[in-house]
Amino acid sequence: MRSPAVALVFISFVVAACSPLASPAPEATGPVIAIASEFPLSDAGEKGAERAVAAAVATHPTLRGYRLAYLSLDDNLAGRFDQDRALQNASSAIADHRVLGIVGPWNSSIASLLLPIAGHDDLVMISPSATADCLTARPKACLQGATAPAVATNFFRIAARNTVAARTAADFAVDKLGIGRFAVLRDRTGYGRDLSNAFKSEVAALGAQAVFSGSFSDTDPSYAPLLRQAQAAGAEALFVGGLSDLGACRVRGAMSGIFPDDAYFISGDGILDPTCITDAGQKADEHLIATVSAREPQSVPAGLKGLVRGKIYDAYNSAAYDCAQILIAAIDHAIQVNNGKIPTREQVLRAVAATTDFNGITGTYTFDANGDAVRPAVSFYYVRDGAWTFWQNAPVSTAR
Repeated sequence: MRSPAVALVFISFVVAACSPLASPAPEATGPVIAIASEFPLSDAGEKGAERAVAAAVATHPTLRGYRLAYLSLDDNLAGRFDQDRALQNASSAIADHRVLGIVGPWNSSIASLLLPIAGHDDLVMISPSATADCLTARPKACLQGATAPAVATNFFRIAARNTVAARTAADFAVDKLGIGRFAVLRDRTGYGRDLSNAFKSEVAALGAQAVFSGSFSDTDPSYAPLLRQAQAAGAEALFVGGLSDLGACRVRGAMSGIFPDDAYFISGDGILDPTCITDAGQKADEHLIATVSAREPQSVPAGLKGLVRGKIYDAYNSAAYDCAQILIAAIDHAIQVNNGKIPTREQVLRAVAATTDFNGITGTYTFDANGDAVRPAVSFYYVRDGAWTFWQNAPVSTAR
């Protein structure tokens, strides 16, 4: 178990300790600068992202005469995410003057807690996977804490916002799958509301129809009446804004006998877990689709060859690698601007904000004024042979 204050380590150690991702970095001399990651390292997904950041740092043992080190912060305590541990980790990174930026946070709820803390010291955070729209909302974001600012000027992400992912799902369903009439259902969370509203708006803009709308609860005794209404309205497929642990995929299971077996059930990343597959039933194979705010690379660098690709929870590994490389490039630029001296965190933050057409392995990234990627990453996973499997990347387009 790692304590909140984790010692800086050089990538020759990190890579050897975590996995055979890359050859050990050559010995380097000179003053130390560092980047950190902050993830709850509870499963293979987060651990894979940690390894991806380590692999990115391994490609840059030095930056203009400075040794580059990596600090991995684990927000778990006794195997589970712990809010106090996350706050302590952020504080320890802030207190270490060598840390010039953080890859993370992992998800939106953690981000709302950590961004205000890091922002007070201009410590930039670049997330591969935090997708809530409200994190970059203007004029007020969903930041927590008594001293939280209205917006987080230190936050950037390459993952698509939830509503962007939902609109991309609509484009895919209409243009690629050829569906013209949808039932749009949602659970009673804000996440479900945002996804369903964005999907309906985009469907209408494409000339297709949301012929039925409704909501459900995980306590409903049966979803059959709702689905019969949707089928009677002429729906060919369902889009569901919701979470698997709140019954979203039990809706797919209840479609059997009401909708054809090959009717598509499309949702966001809130269903990308084993529970959904169990709840949806065997007939959902190849027609149960999750929209994910990440993209699979066409090819991977040598340092990532050891990571699993295209499987559940591994969708964000390559995104974490790109976030680390964006941060490293920004630090390199900030050193140049500062006449070869170690830059301030504010200088690094400005360099990240100025990122333009960064060519990563998952896409080409430019940040807008809110910290969102202009052309964010989106892909589609589906259930095949009883397991979540990468299907295809969405076409690259400008976020709307």
